[in-house]
Formats: sequence, C-alpha cells, structure tokens
Amino acid sequence: MDALFAVKYSYLIPLLPLAGAAIAGLFGARILRGRSHWPIWLGVGASAVLCLSLLVHMISLWRTGQSQLWATKDFYTWIEAGQFKATAGFFFDPLSAVMLAVVTGVGFLIIVFSAGYMKGEAGYYRFFAYMGLFIFTMTTLVMANNFLLLYLGWEGVGLCSYLLIGYYYQRPAAREAAKKAFLVNRIGDFGFGLGVMLIWKVFHTVSYFGGDGGGVLEMALNPTAQQAAAMRYIPFLLMLGAFGKSAQFPLYVWLPDAMEGPTPVSALIHAATMVTAGVYMIARCSALFVGNQAAMLTVAAVGAFTALLGATIALRQFDLKRVLAYSTISQLGYMFTAVGVLAPVAGMFHLVTHAFFKALLFLCCGVVMHAMAGELDMRKMSGVKRVLPWTNLFILVGCLALSGFPFVSGFFSKDEIIAAALRQSPILGGILLLTAFLTAYYTFRLYFRVFQGPLVIPQPPPAQEHAGHDPAHQHRKHSHESLILMLPLALLAEGAILAGFLNWPKSGLGDFLAASPSIAVATAGAPAAEPGSEPLFTPIMGMSALISLAGIALAYWLHLADRARSDRLAAALGPLTRVLDAKYWVDEIYQMFVVEPLRQLGEVFFLIDQLVLDGLVALVGLVPQLGGFAMKLSTQRGYLQGYAAVMLLGMAVILLMIFVT
Repeated sequence: MDALFAVKYSYLIPLLPLAGAAIAGLFGARILRGRSHWPIWLGVGASAVLCLSLLVHMISLWRTGQSQLWATKDFYTWIEAGQFKATAGFFFDPLSAVMLAVVTGVGFLIIVFSAGYMKGEAGYYRFFAYMGLFIFTMTTLVMANNFLLLYLGWEGVGLCSYLLIGYYYQRPAAREAAKKAFLVNRIGDFGFGLGVMLIWKVFHTVSYFGGDGGGVLEMALNPTAQQAAAMRYIPFLLMLGAFGKSAQFPLYVWLPDAMEGPTPVSALIHAATMVTAGVYMIARCSALFVGNQAAMLTVAAVGAFTALLGATIALRQFDLKRVLAYSTISQLGYMFTAVGVLAPVAGMFHLVTHAFFKALLFLCCGVVMHAMAGELDMRKMSGVKRVLPWTNLFILVGCLALSGFPFVSGFFSKDEIIAAALRQSPILGGILLLTAFLTAYYTFRLYFRVFQGPLVIPQPPPAQEHAGHDPAHQHRKHSHESLILMLPLALLAEGAILAGFLNWPKSGLGDFLAASPSIAVATAGAPAAEPGSEPLFTPIMGMSALISLAGIALAYWLHLADRARSDRLAAALGPLTRVLDAKYWVDEIYQMFVVEPLRQLGEVFFLIDQLVLDGLVALVGLVPQLGGFAMKLSTQRGYLQGYAAVMLLGMAVILLMIFVT
C-alpha cells in the first residue's frame, strides 16, 4: 500500500485543485477571463486520475488476497502544544478510496459541464475558483487521518457552500439562502466540535489509527471505564454535525433554499459530495457508534423519518430544482438508515449510485433552464422532449435510477438498504418501502409534466427581472445541447445505469469495502451478512420492483393520461394538500419560535450594550472630565496673583516633602 504512486504523492490530490483555484482567483479577472475554467479542469482532472489510480490499484491488491488494505501517510507535525499533538497526514483504505473517486470523478464531470453552463457570467473566474477550493476541502475531509484535520475539511466545505450558494449575491434570496446554510450548519458543527474535544479529553489523541497507544478507533473497541462512559455521549455529538451537513431532520431546512445557487453547485455540493459527508463520517467512526445502541437507533430513526418527510414534501413542489432538493434530503435519509442498522456497505453503495443519478438530474434541469429562459415552474412547461431530445433521454435514465426501476442503479442500492432495515425493524423497512413508492411517483410526476405531453415553452420574462439570476436566460440564442453540456451528461447517465452492478450479484463493492477497518467493525455486529453475500434474487427485490412500477403508473395516470385529474385530486384532498404545500410549516415554526426570539434577544443585548456597557465606559471617562472642568472653573480665572500663589504653594509642598523624607 505504501508503495502505491497515489499514496506516495497523495499530497497532490488536494493541492492540485487548490493550485487551480489560486490561479483562477488571482489571474482570472484580468488575464484568463473566459478561460478561467482551464486551471480547474487541469487541477481537478489530475486529482481525479490520481484517485481513480488509487482505487484501481487497491482493488488489484484486494483481488490478489492482500490482507492489509490501508495505509497512513504522515507529512509533518501540524500542532504540538503540551500533551496535544496532531499530524498533517492522510489515511487510505477502501472507504476513502471509493469516496475520493466519487468526489473527484463526478466533480470533474460537473466542472466540465459548468464551463458551458456559466459561459458569459461576469463572475466566471470567481465561480471556478470557488469550485476548485471546494474540491480541495472535500478531499482533505475524506483523506484526513485524524479528527482535527477532518474538522478542518468539514468547516472548509461549509465555507465553500456559503460562497457558492451566495454566488449571485446581488439577489436578496441568494444572500439569505447562503446565510441560512451557514448558520444552520453552525448548529451541527458546534456539536461536532464538542465531540472532537471530548474525544481528545478521554482518548488523549485525535488520530484514527496508530500513534502512541493506538488511535481513537482502535481504543474504542476496548475502552477503559472513562472512555466507555464518554462514548455514551460522543456519538450523539458527532451525529449532530452529520445531521447538519447532510440535511437531516431537524437541520434539513437549509438545503432547499440552497437551490438559489447556480445549478452546477446544486449538482456538485448538494447532491454528490458535501451532503454525503455526514454519512461518510459515521461510517468512518463506526467503532464509536456500534457499541451505543441508543445512538444507532437514533441515526436509523432520524434517517427513516427524514426519508419519508422529504418524499412527502416533494409531492407538491413545482420548482424543478426544489423537487430534486427534497429528493436529496429523502435519499440521504436512506443512507443514514443504512449506517444506523449496521449496513454501512449498503449506505456507501447508495451514496455512489446517488452521486451519479442525482448529479445527472440536476444538470439536466440546468439544460432545461437554458432552453426555458430560466423558468423552473413545472406548471409553465410541457413537451420539452421535442426541444431537448438528448436531455430527455438522459433525464429519463436519471428518473429511472432514482425511482428504483428494475436493473437500474438505484434499484440495487435502495433494495439493499430496505432489506437491511427490514432485518433490523419491520417499522423502519415499512417506512422505506412507502418512501420508495412516493419517490417513484414524484420523480415521474416531474418527467411526465415537463418532458411529455403537448409542447409548451414559457416566454422569456423581462431582462431586468433576471438581473443576477442563474444564467440560463442569457444563453437562449446558443445551442442548448452543445457537446460540452451533453458529454458529461452521457458519462453520468452511463454511471447511473451501470453503477448498480458494482455490488451485484456477488463479491463486488460490498466485499471490497468490508476490507476497510472502519466498515469491518460495523458489519461484525450486524444481525446478518451484508447484502453482497446474499442470493442473486431476493423477495425484497421483487417487492421493490413492484412498488417502483406502481409509483410510475400512478404518476402516468395523474400527470400524463389526464393532467386535470391530479388537480381534481388535490382539490378533493384539501387539508392534506395545504399541509404539503406549506411543507408542514417547519420554516414558519422555526421563524416564530427560534429566529424571532433570538432576534429579539439580540436586540435586548444590543440595548444593554449601548445603555449599560457603553454607559459605564462613558461614565469612567466623564469623571476625570468633570474633575478637570471643576478645577478649571475654580483656578483658571485669569488672575496672575492667584496663579503665582498656587505655584508658590506647590513648591513649598514639594520642598517640605523633600526635607521631611
């Protein structure tokens, strides 16, 4: 492992995108301009080649029976203060290799697409600098060999998310969405930071593996009494950070608003990479979680609830990107359920397939926005397949994968999670089956409404209404299905079709990931073997296929065969429709009981600061001022005789003090 080229030169994986970001940021405005994507293409592309090389070579070692498929690469001592010591180094195993391939591989395709999509933007160079910076922080998060470096990457992707969501900072909605994402994530990150501090307090190290006395994840398997007591709380603190970053209830509210950013941002950060960081972190820290049944049950229950919540809200969304945003929240719920029921392989498998088909769906929405003058409302368009035939084909592939259509990628990965959930709890499994039906329905509701039926193309709104908006409206005169847009879609569509076979029928991704020390800890306590060793076909697969087909059939009946029928049904279900349209009033509840009280409390503190603290400071300064003014009134009257008398008196006092002492 240590001899692998990608391990020896692993520092290039994050540094190449960072170098590209620096070049684009420093020279993009004056020199590179419309060519500012080239440093990012080269940096992220080279990083992707290194990551794919690492994955391929690691798979080769695994197939030859290599027993140790992990390695630690330390570069230098980063922080040393008293007993605290943290190194700057990376940890490589099958889990990190798969995650790196997804981040850089899918990320590179999205960045290639972005060059065509963002063409003509005034902040073109700034956009690509932010994208390169994001890849740098995300790869740092994945490769970190200790909790402190993990936390650095964790905060870095949060910062990049803030910058990219607020890319159109001229628009109030974009600014508010960026602030909302930043603040909601701070809630989760506060808990995550406390968890890291508690880990250092009881384990006296922040390294995952190795080091003096072993690493945290090694000691967690045989903890001391003090460590065992702390491990009752550490998982809950860490999962709070995961809930924020991966948009789980109750910290999911930032993700739908994050759609205010450019569409490639939605595809990269809020579908394929950043939002999956919470799933990756829990899988990596399985040794801290598996011994705490309450923590595992909490992760699984919150995941299942979030999956159902996101799916029900998506039923009544009409904005293309928001449908996919709530779908992302729902699919992340599946992944959390998987790691919560001791099936991290199934969770990571769904993470991989989801990265392909959700990035594909978001980018297809971007192409639609180009053709529809920036319009996103499903009710204002129809029959788009006649204008965008290739996009129609690609988005159909993405919809089939998301809905769990038989033998497309989402079918295999979602089925493994449902099977694992049913083994753990029929209630969890039942919730996920219901969510699968709703997913198939709302996915094809979008497809049938937008791409099928009679051709309806919205007229472009006045230019002034779109100032600073997503740039689709600026390119109506250009080819909507140019090569630079279609090639990444074609490759993502291929991944959305074939990725499901990575862990089917046998001895695929599951067995490879099981060689990771983190995954091995979790699967050792599972109630049954991971799905990679199950029969070729299972009853759950048949049930999932029927549920998917039923959801698609219902969407066809309501939104293509007779579109007025869906409106009549919504009117008949008035109270339920209003609840879903209002998204359960979660944002309003937060505004009333959290945001406004905190705002009012802030105003009270502001008044205290002005009246009390500033008043005390002013009073301290006022006392000598008043004393001086009083002395001025009593002594400064313009009488020279008085001045001379005071001077003589002063001299007499000084002389007296000298002679007496």
